[in-house]
Order: sequence, then structure tokens, then C-alpha cells
Amino acid sequence: MNRTEMEMSGPGGSRHGRTVKRRRWGKLRQQWKLLGLFEIDQQHEFYDLTCMMKEGLCAAVQNTIDNPLPDELSEDDYSLEVTQIHKDFTMETYAGPVFASLRRSLGMTEKEYQQSLSSEGSYLQFISNSKSKADFFLTNDKRFFLKTQSKREVRFLLSNLRIYMEHLEKYPHSLLVKFLGVHRIKIAHQRMKYFIVMQSVFYPDDRITARYDIKGCEVSRWTDPAPEGSQIIVVLKDLNFEGQYIQLDQQRPWLVRQVEIDTAFLQTLNVLDYSLLLANQPLHQDELSQSLSFATLIMRAKK
Repeated sequence: MNRTEMEMSGPGGSRHGRTVKRRRWGKLRQQWKLLGLFEIDQQHEFYDLTCMMKEGLCAAVQNTIDNPLPDELSEDDYSLEVTQIHKDFTMETYAGPVFASLRRSLGMTEKEYQQSLSSEGSYLQFISNSKSKADFFLTNDKRFFLKTQSKREVRFLLSNLRIYMEHLEKYPHSLLVKFLGVHRIKIAHQRMKYFIVMQSVFYPDDRITARYDIKGCEVSRWTDPAPEGSQIIVVLKDLNFEGQYIQLDQQRPWLVRQVEIDTAFLQTLNVLDYSLLLANQPLHQDELSQSLSFATLIMRAKK
């Protein structure tokens, strides 16, 4: 997407005024490159896009609400494509009933999913140290990740959607990322954008003090940590974790076994580039003494 396309599209504002804002934002982005996470306000280059994404997602989820899920998914549900036309764009939703079924299995209502994706609060942009050229966004409550994808990547996901769903049904405690939606947005005079919605494994994040992306190798797997006492969000890598360990106790057998099962599944798909996302959340004193379950600790953090 080039600057000219951005200037000519999007609601409100003169072309010159929007050009100035884009240039100003370009300079700020260089200064804020290490911040990791920040709000997409009206001066942001992705403001118009994310506003349209929110509007389109709200309508897409509403379509699911208005058309209750069948008791069993059919072959047609996996190939279903629904196009909704909006004032400045069109939104395509792929396999909507299938992803709605997955959301339901995770104990998520369509209303809360819709509310999070289309709340009045602006999306957040996450600038990662990933080599991927994808753009990463977070809902304002940080519960869901949105990531732009290539057409090839979307086709790969949709072609393997059935076995992915079967895997999650067979292993409800799978550590695989939970894909909650696949969409395509088309804006006049711009290239189509494909994007996916995922559940954030770092939600809730209020008490998280460190985040890691572990691949099990050492080449180029070091990231400079954030300065002491700063609010910068940095996802660390394997070499940053060196010398540390996790005390799993009774959780170890199932976790190790589930990692083996999930990686074997990815191997059958010839997927090589994946990692284990890990977060450190210190326990409160009463949590240490009460030996609370993992589920209870998560609920406490959410509250």
C-alpha cells in the first residue's frame, strides 16, 4: 500500500492535510520503533484501515448472531464465503460457522467477541522484532490479535482447517494458536488485504513482567531487553532465557506430552517455522501459599 493510495482513500480531511499527517507519523514511527505497542489514533497510518476492519468485523459477527450455528458443521460450512458491502469497502468472511464453532468451544460468546473487536477504543499496533512483513494489531482490551496475511497463507490455513479443528477437538488443551476468524477487506483503489483474528496468549497482561518467543535454537535468538523501569514491551528470545528454568511440578507430564503432540501435528503439515510463546507472571504471596490451580490464577489475573 503506497502513500498515494492512503491519501486518496479514507474518510474526512483534505488530501494535503492527510499527507502532512502521514509524514509526521512516519517520523514519529521511527522515534517510537522500540515502544512495541501503541494506540492507533487519527494521525496513525493505519487509522482508516482499522476503523474499517472494526466496522466489517462487527457486521460479520452480527451475521453469525443472526444465523445460529447448526448442531453439526457441514462441508459447505468449511467452504462458505460471505461478502458484506459497506460504504467504503467490502468485507469477505471465510468459513464463518467453523470459526464461530471454535469460539463457542472456547467458552466465548459472540456478543463478547463482537464487543471486543468493535469497541469504541482504538486498536493498538504491535511492532515486533519478527522478520515477517505482516502488520500486527491488538484490540483495545488486548484480548485478540489481528495479523495481515498473504493470500497463500490464508489458502494454506483454510485448506487445513478441518484437520486443525479435529486436532483441537481431540486435544482441547492444545498449545496451538487459536484462529478465530479469517477475512479479506477490499478498499477502492487499494490492494486487497487478508487478515486473521487470533486469541492472544498474553491476555490478561496486567501482571506479566516478561515475554519470550522460544524456537529451540540459538542463531539470531537474542533481543536487547527493555531499559530498567521502562514501559517498553519487548518479546525476548531463546538466548535471553538462557540460565532460567520453569518449575512445572505436576503440570510437567501433560505439558511435555502436549508439546510433542502439537509439534507432530505441525510436522504432518510440513510447518517448520513455529515457536512457543511464554510469559512470566509473578505470583502474589497468598497465591504462593494457597497452591491455587492454574485456572484459578488466570481468573484472578483477569479480575
